[in-house]
Amino acid sequence: MRGPWRAALTSALHIGFFAVPAVLVLGLFGIAAYAVRYDFGNGARAALAGLVVVASIVVMLRGLLGVDDRPRGISVNGDAQPQLWRAVRKVAKTAEAPEPDELRITCDTGVRLRERTRLLGLLRGPRCLEVGLPLLAGLTVTELSVVLTQELSKGGGSTPEALACRIRDTVLDTERKLTAGPTKWLFSGHSRLCAALTTPLVRTRTLRGDAIAVRLAGKRTTMATLRKHVGLQLGWRDYAKEYLSMATRVEHTPDVLLGFRSFLENQHRKKDLAERAKETVAAERADDPASPTVSQRLEALKRASSGEPDETDDRPAVALIRNPRRSIPSIEDRLLVEGLGTRVPWPELARLAADHDVAVQAGRLSSAVVQSGVEAEPNLAGVLAAVHRGEMNELINPALNPGLSPELVDEAVVDTMTELLGAAVVDALVQAGHAQHELDWSGPPKLQLADGRALDPDRLVRPAVADPRLVPGLHRHLLHLGVALDHERPPREEPEPKLSGVVSPVRIAKKPHDLFVTDRGVLLLPNRTGTFRRLLAGALARLRRTEHERLERLAETPVVELRELDGSQWVDSRDVATAELHRDVKSWELTMELYLDDYAVSELSESLTEPAAADSTSEEELAKLRISSVTDSFERGTPYSGLGDLLGGRLSADKDPHSEE
Repeated sequence: MRGPWRAALTSALHIGFFAVPAVLVLGLFGIAAYAVRYDFGNGARAALAGLVVVASIVVMLRGLLGVDDRPRGISVNGDAQPQLWRAVRKVAKTAEAPEPDELRITCDTGVRLRERTRLLGLLRGPRCLEVGLPLLAGLTVTELSVVLTQELSKGGGSTPEALACRIRDTVLDTERKLTAGPTKWLFSGHSRLCAALTTPLVRTRTLRGDAIAVRLAGKRTTMATLRKHVGLQLGWRDYAKEYLSMATRVEHTPDVLLGFRSFLENQHRKKDLAERAKETVAAERADDPASPTVSQRLEALKRASSGEPDETDDRPAVALIRNPRRSIPSIEDRLLVEGLGTRVPWPELARLAADHDVAVQAGRLSSAVVQSGVEAEPNLAGVLAAVHRGEMNELINPALNPGLSPELVDEAVVDTMTELLGAAVVDALVQAGHAQHELDWSGPPKLQLADGRALDPDRLVRPAVADPRLVPGLHRHLLHLGVALDHERPPREEPEPKLSGVVSPVRIAKKPHDLFVTDRGVLLLPNRTGTFRRLLAGALARLRRTEHERLERLAETPVVELRELDGSQWVDSRDVATAELHRDVKSWELTMELYLDDYAVSELSESLTEPAAADSTSEEELAKLRISSVTDSFERGTPYSGLGDLLGGRLSADKDPHSEE
C-alpha cells in the first residue's frame, strides 16, 4: 500500500475511533425516542441502555484524553538564549517544519519534539523541543544542527503523512502511559492498528530527516554525527556512573558540563568510546520495523548525493549559550544536582569522593573482623596476622555476598580481602598525609604518594592475600611506606538498603502486596487499593495519577522508614536458602525457601508462608514464601534484575520475566 493511502486510512481509522461511539449513542437514543411512542417501558429501557453506554464512553475518553505529557527540563526563551533559538529556527526553515513554540534543556542525551495535541493527535497543539544538555558539551554547532534537523523534520508540514505520523506518535505514547484496565485493553487494539498502518511512513520520515541533514551539513558530517551520537550516549552513562555519582556521595556540586567535556576530550576515553560506538552500531538489532537502525541509516546515507555545505561551524555547541559561565551553572543546579552542597572544582570533588570511599571500605573491613568471631584486632596489624595464620576465609566471610555460587567463593574471598585491605592501607596513608587522590578522566582517581610516585593498592596487597607466606614482606613494605599498622576505622553500620525497583501489586497468600526489591532484601507492604479501584485507575486519569503518585512517594521513602509502616514484611537476603522463578506467557511466580529460625533477621508473618517440603539431606526446617504476579501490575525501576543481583546463585529460573537493559 502506498504512503498516501496508508495516511488516509490511518486518519479515517482514527476519526472512526471517535465517530463510531457517537453514532452508537445517537442510534440508541434514536431507538429509544422511537420506541417510547409505542411502548414507554421498552423506550425507557433503551434510553437507560444509552445512558450506560454514554457513561462508559465518557469514562474511557476521559482516561485517554487525560493522559499527562508534562514538559521536562528547563525552559529557555529567545531573549535569554538568542543564539540557540536562532540555530533552531534555521534548522526548522531548512527542514520546512514549523518552529517549536517552546525550547527546553533536559538531562537526556538526545533531542525530542513533543506536541501537546488534541483528540489524540487529530488536532495540532503547542510544540516543545527538548534538547539534551550533554549534546551541548559533546557536539559542535554543525553536529547539533544535524541532530536538530533529524528531529524537527519528523513533524514537518501539514500533509496527510504528517497527520498520520502525529496520530501514531500520540496514540502509542498514550497507550504506553495507561495502566492496566478496560480502557487500555480496548485502546491497545486501536494502537496496534495505527502502528501497523504507519510503520512504512515513520521509517520513510526518519530517512527523509537524514537526507535533509545532508543538505544542511553534508554527507560526511551527517554520517559522523550519527556515529558520534551513539558514542555520546555511551559516554554520558559512564560519566554519570563514574563521576557524577561522586557528587551525591560527598554532597557537593560539580561543574557538570565542564566535566563532561573534559571526560570526552581524554584520549583514552575518546578512543574507547569510538570503538564501543562502532561495536554498538554493528550489534544493533532492528526490533522495531518503523525505526531503522543506525547502520541501516548509514547505508542509506552512503547512497545519497555527496554535496558538501559552503561552510561548517566547528565551535562547541555550548558556544550557542549566552554567558555560559553564569547560564550553565544555573541550568545545572536546577536540572541535575539540585539540593547538593557547595560547588567545588572537579579535582577537589574527586579527592573528597575517593577519600570517602576508602574510609567506607576500611569500616567494612573492621565490621567483618568484629562479626567473624576471629580473634583479631580490627586494625591492619590484626588483619595481616589473621591472614598469615590462614584465617582469611572466616574473617572476610561476613563481607561476602550470601548469594554467591559455591564455585565462586574462593575467588570472591581473595578479591574482597584485596579490595578492603587495600582500601584500609590507602585510608591510613591519606589520614597520615603521606598520599592523596588525584583526578583522572581515564578512570578512577589515582593515588599519589607524597614523593610523587603512584601507588596501586591492588598490586601492593594481592600477592600476600593470595599467598599468606608473603604477609611478612607486605608488613615490612607497609612500614617502609609509613603506614600506621594500628590504623582502624570504627565498624561500619549495616548499610541502608537501596531500592532496585517496585512491582505493584503482587499476590502473596491470596492477598495483594507491593513488592520492593532492594540490594539487602525484599520488602512487602499490604496493598489496600481494591481491584475495582485499580480497574478504574486504568480508565480515569485522576485515579491513575493518584496511584502513580502513591507509588512514587513510597519509592522515594527510605526503606528503613517503609519497614516501620503497619503491616510491612521484610525478607532478608541472608535468610534465603533457595529461590525458583517460574514463568509462563502472562504470569510469573517466585518461590523462596527461607531459614526462619532463632537466628533469622527477617521479619515475616507466618500467615504468609507455608512449610517447605522436608529434605532428607538437611536437618533444618525451611519455610516457603510464594510471590505471584498480577495481570494489572505496575513496575518502577528494575525489580527483576534487582532480584537476580540479590539472590545470585540461589536463584534458578526457567526464563527471565522481563529483559531490563
